Amino acid sequence: MSSELEDKVTSSLVDGRLSCFVAFDVARELKVNREEVGDVANKLRVRIGDCQLGFFQREKATHDDLVGKEIDKGLLDEIESSLVDGHLTCPLAFKIAGKLQVSPREVGDAASKQKIMVTNCQLGLFP
Repeated sequence: MSSELEDKVTSSLVDGRLSCFVAFDVARELKVNREEVGDVANKLRVRIGDCQLGFFQREKATHDDLVGKEIDKGLLDEIESSLVDGHLTCPLAFKIAGKLQVSPREVGDAASKQKIMVTNCQLGLFP
């Protein structure tokens, strides 16, 4: 499987990067764990881009960029109630997005605005 996974990751690159969304698709298509895709990307020294939560972006929202942005109170409450040791895990961020029918990026922006660290990347990029 490793060779097939490596070939798929390599063929999926755009400008030398693998987007988070495409990495999820590769995992789904090849029926492998998302973290395996992240491991292969690391092995091949491929950079992940366009994180669905807004991290690893060329135009990443920073705390200052979010100063005037209104964040829905229901979203903030859901994030606050989902914190694990003061952090929001990537899988929980996706679960919140699905539950509230918002984009994962909106959850990531809300976490960033509240200065909440996201942990446990599903691709294994950060603990």
